[in-house]
Amino acid sequence: MAGVTLSTGAFSGTNTDQIVSQLMALEKQPLTTLSTQKASYQAKISSYGTLSGALSGLKGAAAQLADAEFLSMSASVSDNSVFTATAGSTASTGDYSIKVSKLASTQSIYSPSYTAESSEVADLSTFATQKLSIRVGSNAAVEVSITSANNSLTGLRDSINSAGTGVTASVVYDGSGYRLIMSANSTGASNRIVVKADENGDGTYTEAGGDIDNTGLSKLAFNATYDSNGLVTGGTANMTQSQAAIDAALTVNGLSVTRSSNQISDLITGVSINLLKTETTNDVKLSVTKNNSSGTAKVSAFVSAYNSVMSLAKSLTSIADGKKVLLTGDVTARSIMTGLRSAIASRFEGQSAASLGLSHDKNGSLTLNSSTLSAAMESDVSGVAATLSAMASSLDTSVSEYISTLIPARKAGMQSSISRIDDKMESISRNLKLKENSYRKKFIAMEEILGKLQQSSEFLTQQANKSSSSN
Repeated sequence: MAGVTLSTGAFSGTNTDQIVSQLMALEKQPLTTLSTQKASYQAKISSYGTLSGALSGLKGAAAQLADAEFLSMSASVSDNSVFTATAGSTASTGDYSIKVSKLASTQSIYSPSYTAESSEVADLSTFATQKLSIRVGSNAAVEVSITSANNSLTGLRDSINSAGTGVTASVVYDGSGYRLIMSANSTGASNRIVVKADENGDGTYTEAGGDIDNTGLSKLAFNATYDSNGLVTGGTANMTQSQAAIDAALTVNGLSVTRSSNQISDLITGVSINLLKTETTNDVKLSVTKNNSSGTAKVSAFVSAYNSVMSLAKSLTSIADGKKVLLTGDVTARSIMTGLRSAIASRFEGQSAASLGLSHDKNGSLTLNSSTLSAAMESDVSGVAATLSAMASSLDTSVSEYISTLIPARKAGMQSSISRIDDKMESISRNLKLKENSYRKKFIAMEEILGKLQQSSEFLTQQANKSSSSN
């Protein structure tokens, strides 16, 4: 019947909207149940994500125990202004007396004076291309071509620096003129500079004639001979040496040694030394000792990461205040806790974790007795390192499986359940719309029937009134 207003019950006086809402509330109960199930699965997936993150932290802490640098060595120097030192895990304890008589230095040579930075370095009137050959020590010589495009002090400087010659070139004004400076990039007598000129560009670098006559490009020729102190004694020296290339010289417990660099890593096994200045009067003491504190810190970090995982897993699987929590009874979460406890309780390399001060308290938390661990390291540092490394490797295998296999599989299963719930909820939602439309159509039909009955009643009443009037 056109114009029926269900909300007011045009003929019945009934609030049909309210009745439909109440009926639909009952119909929607399965949808509410499914929504609750979906939320539960989502919360469990989130919990497993949190647990996986905690396991990743434990994996990282375990890796520190398996690291070759777990038990580090420490190097102390009586005068850090002379040299500094660091000790690696392969170093052995010991004391050394060191004197530094020479520091290794890089060679520097400079050219004759030129009037300007743009001054030509080669006479290209006869040969349009000329070359320099630059070699440092036993390295292969590198050729630098000079043409009209780079025939100046700055042009040659840039060409040398971009050619990978093993030297760094610069142009310096000394107050009266400009000079090209070449400095070797590496220290030591084995890294001296040799510069040869080829003024006719034929690829031949002669040690006589125009290639060393100190005119044109040959002004830069340098192939000197030296004395024991690195000072130039002869050879071709058209450039001038301003700093000699010499080796570092020092004595270690009375033994004289030399090195081409001031950074020395092959003198004392596992110890790196950085020379800073000479000291020939007083001995500088170098002591290499065990650094047990670094190992203790790494074990403490492992204990903290382990307890974080166990505490989280326990909070997710236990019954709190008589109520179940998210993962109560979950097999995967329980197996993780069991596996971690088993890894700590096992023996590795003939020792147990308890013998190193690691044990579980009555609440299941892992504790560390630092005194026990320190005593074990003092007694057999390599044995402690081997035991902890084996335990960490075993634990890493289990944790890696949890992170990469078990937890992802569990999350995937829950995600599949969520997908099935979504499908069911979508189907139910469609049916609910149909059901609601059906209810509303029925109420409309009822109102139409009531309307017709009311019209019939009014008609009969009118007829009865007419009949009564005529009588």
